[in-house]
Amino acid sequence: MTTPIPITAAPPQRPESIESKNVNDRYEDAYLHARGLVQAGDLIQTVGWTLGVLLFCGAIFAAHTVMKPLTPAADWLPPARLAIGAIMTVFFFWLVGVLVCAGGQLLKASLDSAVNSSPFLSDAQRAKVMSLAQRAKVMSLR
Repeated sequence: MTTPIPITAAPPQRPESIESKNVNDRYEDAYLHARGLVQAGDLIQTVGWTLGVLLFCGAIFAAHTVMKPLTPAADWLPPARLAIGAIMTVFFFWLVGVLVCAGGQLLKASLDSAVNSSPFLSDAQRAKVMSLAQRAKVMSLR
């Protein structure tokens, strides 16, 4: 005759040690930096689009109002330069923003690997550090 083995709902949690707390703080700071890089890249892209739209609006304004007194042959050149400058501005800021965002995403991926393989953290601490519990809560509210 065998005795039944009691089944527990969850494995027992390890108490939080000093090493665990220090590692947790270090990873949270690194994730904060990575999220800041991604947000900075998004901001750079937004600034680029805003400047590009303003330059393009300036080109349209120059074509319709400022350039009217000039001869028709010279009428298109300054607005065309502004329009080309607007396109180049958007492209430059977009490219820099993408590179900054990519750096932030690479840092997040590297941190995910480091957190996942850390022997100092429990699964609950790993989920907390990677903000997985917060994301799950936000996703459940949608």
